[in-house]
Amino acid sequence: MAVNKIIGVCRFSYLGDAGFRTLNGGPEAAAKALYAPARMQRRFAYFENICLPSLDAQTDQDFVLVALIGDTMPFQFRKRLKALCENRPYLRVATLEAAGPLNSTRRAFKRGLDGEADFITGFRLDDDDAVACDYIEKTREIADTLIKLGWATHDVPAAVCFHRGIYWDMKRDDDQFWDYSEPQPLGLAAAMVAHPESQHNIYRWNHRKLATNARCWIDPHEYMFVRTLHGHNDSDRSIPPAARQLPDWQARKLFRERFGLAPKRIVPMMKRLQDEEAAQAKTTTKE
Repeated sequence: MAVNKIIGVCRFSYLGDAGFRTLNGGPEAAAKALYAPARMQRRFAYFENICLPSLDAQTDQDFVLVALIGDTMPFQFRKRLKALCENRPYLRVATLEAAGPLNSTRRAFKRGLDGEADFITGFRLDDDDAVACDYIEKTREIADTLIKLGWATHDVPAAVCFHRGIYWDMKRDDDQFWDYSEPQPLGLAAAMVAHPESQHNIYRWNHRKLATNARCWIDPHEYMFVRTLHGHNDSDRSIPPAARQLPDWQARKLFRERFGLAPKRIVPMMKRLQDEEAAQAKTTTKE
């Protein structure tokens, strides 16, 4: 039976060569903006209270998440990340110099590999998003089946894509939660099955082009991700026009039961972050 390792990569404030909004002003300006204390406090708040709890709750704990960081990240933030690894066997940190998205993530996936493997099923996850508590279990089951069927080979990659999730718009006071099934693969809750030495991984193509470059298995039905909108996303995000508004009680129930999150604590926490940011912005404008 083929050995298939499940490995995720989270680019945690990684200062790469391309693909990040913060690079527009050049490397020095990007580093200053990227590692600003207020920004890093927000990123850790998302990572520690949304992303990691959903992974802590996984029904299948046989996986690795690599937090990819740049070698310019200040020590105090590296220390905080290292502390998060202490009680999480699945979590490790990879420190790399600035490189393009594909080169850096290929190396990061390799950092998550212990021993030999015939395939890596590699997923991507942002620090402010979450996956369902059975995401690893279901991804492994489907990926192993695709390997047996010959859909994923040493030469041809295949993708496992879950399309339905919850959009959480933290910028709104009301109607924050929305149910949506994507019409095409999303970077979130998608994984690529490929040979460890392959030039391909889930970061290889823009998610909109994934289905034109890889065989894709798609499930549009189960809730498999939480995607947050808060005004500080590296990519442009908005509530899709066809999304269905979720009642607050239903979203909170799904957060608890499907994602291992604590809505009673994190919803007001994220509201405070938004309010503090808005207050700071007003102060800066007046000055």
